Amino acid sequence: MESFLSASKAALTNLSRCKRIRIVLGNGTCDLDSAVSALIQGFSEYLDGIKNKEVDLTVIPLMNIPEREYRVKTEVVYFFKRHNISSSSLTFWDQIDLKALKEDTEKNLEVILVDHHNLRDEDIFLKDSVIEVIDHRPQDVRWPWPDRKVHLEIVGSCATLVAQNFLRKHPEMMDSCLSSLLRGPILIDTCNLSKEAGRATSIDVEIVETLEKIGRLDLDRHQVYNEILEAKSDISGLTPSDLLIRDLKITAGVPIVGMPILFENFLKLPDASAALRPFAESRSTTIVVLLGMEFKQETQFRDVAIFSINGDRLKQKIVDALTTASEPSLELTLTREIHEENEKWNLLIYKQRNIRATRKHVLPIVRDTVLSQCGC
Repeated sequence: MESFLSASKAALTNLSRCKRIRIVLGNGTCDLDSAVSALIQGFSEYLDGIKNKEVDLTVIPLMNIPEREYRVKTEVVYFFKRHNISSSSLTFWDQIDLKALKEDTEKNLEVILVDHHNLRDEDIFLKDSVIEVIDHRPQDVRWPWPDRKVHLEIVGSCATLVAQNFLRKHPEMMDSCLSSLLRGPILIDTCNLSKEAGRATSIDVEIVETLEKIGRLDLDRHQVYNEILEAKSDISGLTPSDLLIRDLKITAGVPIVGMPILFENFLKLPDASAALRPFAESRSTTIVVLLGMEFKQETQFRDVAIFSINGDRLKQKIVDALTTASEPSLELTLTREIHEENEKWNLLIYKQRNIRATRKHVLPIVRDTVLSQCGC
């Protein structure tokens, strides 16, 4: 892995000499699952190139965020540091000009998508360059990816699929470090394989057990899970504005913010409410959906907030869609409403009783509601 990351980083200074460049692109949140999946799948592609004697191939795993935002991904920073992966060995979105590479007729740009299969508006130019997709989400019918190599399977973590692929192709390279790297996001995404959370599949369990056996991992799952969760929940060095971009996805123009604390607790932070309107305006929107989550002694709690600048016609449509959703039902109960006359914004806060419903379920509800209103 170390030699691969060194070669990948060195290639950035010599891209003019590279003829065939393969980018392994994680999703725009750059959470632990996405970051690890991009790294390990990139390593797998690198090993494939060596095995097949593809001397013209350069592989670069890409963290799909600007370098300046890496510090707010506290669990990624912690987990990579624990595995001796420094930020200087990573490649970030703003460190490579993919548009220039795409337009260079003397180069062949190839893209592998991991942990997502629908491109953001700013990434659309990469569509024709995508050669493979690996994701653990349900199929988005707008992104079928015909004539590409596609591995879409509903499991708890994309790292499960990446590990499955790596074990099949390069079992001799699976050491304790790689096993530990892959196990971490699987445990986090499945709530430590918890049956109560309902996220883990038999494949997730099988892969974790295989990684533990092959890697001879000495730290037990419970300890690893709690340490990553503690790092993820550590917001001591983050401002409210940092928290709003820390785990952000945008669908149909609506930001959906994931938080490592309950939204009610976010509001207790200094100047938290004052950060909401500037955040919305910076994303050219008048509505934001915020999803809070907290663990106490491995018990999970969730809440949902809908922020809107006065006069937003979509707010009630989104509120109705989320509160009446049935597949699954979020089981939302309104606990608080804040109306700020001077700043002209409104905030609705709901307790979410169905803790199994995640952003993976909320996102398509919001997306479909917005698209139905604009006739798309």
